[in-house]
Formats: sequence, C-alpha cells, structure tokens
Amino acid sequence: MTVLKDATTSEPRPAIQIRAVRTAEDFESVYAIRDEVFHHEQQLTPYVRDDPDDAFSLNLLAFIDERPVGTGRVTLFGDEAQVAWVAVLAPYRRHGAGRAIMEHLIRWSQAQGARYVTLNAQTHALDFYRRLGFEPVGRRFYMGHIEHQVMILDLISQPERR
Repeated sequence: MTVLKDATTSEPRPAIQIRAVRTAEDFESVYAIRDEVFHHEQQLTPYVRDDPDDAFSLNLLAFIDERPVGTGRVTLFGDEAQVAWVAVLAPYRRHGAGRAIMEHLIRWSQAQGARYVTLNAQTHALDFYRRLGFEPVGRRFYMGHIEHQVMILDLISQPERR
C-alpha cells in the first residue's frame, strides 16, 4: 500500500490499493462504479455490465480504506492494449486512484508485450492522460453526448515502467 503526497497541499493522500478483479463480488463492484459514473452521473449508457470484452480483459479495482472507489480495464488485441471503462467515484477523485489504475494497466500491458496502449478519452480528461504520456490521434468524436479523443501511448519508445 502506498501513501502519496498531494502536490497541492502538504497533506498525504489516502492509501490506494489496486487489485485485479477475480470474483463475482468484485465484478459487482466494477458494475456499481460504472453505473454510478457512466449512467447516473454522465448519462452516457445504462449498459455497464453487458460488455463481452470483460470476460477476456484485465479489470482492476482501486480501494481507499477498503472501499472500492475506481475501476479500469485493458484488453489485448495483438500488440495493442486497449484501455476502457476508467472511472473513479466523484468523492474520491483527485486522490490518485485514477492515476494508480492507469499506471497499473500500462505496466501490465507492457509486461504482456504490448507495443501501444490506446483509449478513447473524454475530452475533459485529456490533460490527465497526457501526463501519463498519451498523445491525441485523429479527430475528436462524440460517444453518446460526450466528446472523446482517441489517444495512444507508444510503449516502444517508453522506458520500462516500474
């Protein structure tokens, strides 16, 4: 478990634990977070549990004080890793959970031999993904009513992430 310092204050951030989803109970936590963020908060989609890629992807949960507060998923397609469903519950944002999820997904992808990581970023989160090394590719588009941007992280030119 890691305690990170918040760059904007001298207060330590809460400890964040990242765990791979393995049980039906874990998946219920994933679906609850997706439902809260993508359905209730953003009105993007009510279909948060019917994604067939979940069955062959790495899904993660982030925990703060033993409470599941965030999730994310990566799916391998040849030498490309595709990140999706990254979400953190509103009260727990800006505590490092999203970054911890993404760093874990990137390291895992690299360990699996992926050369690239791609994702469809909501445009309000572009700077978050840029700080992780992602670059925008192509034109912006709308998924539902939310503007998105395809982004890519070139793992070939990145040093090994630890």
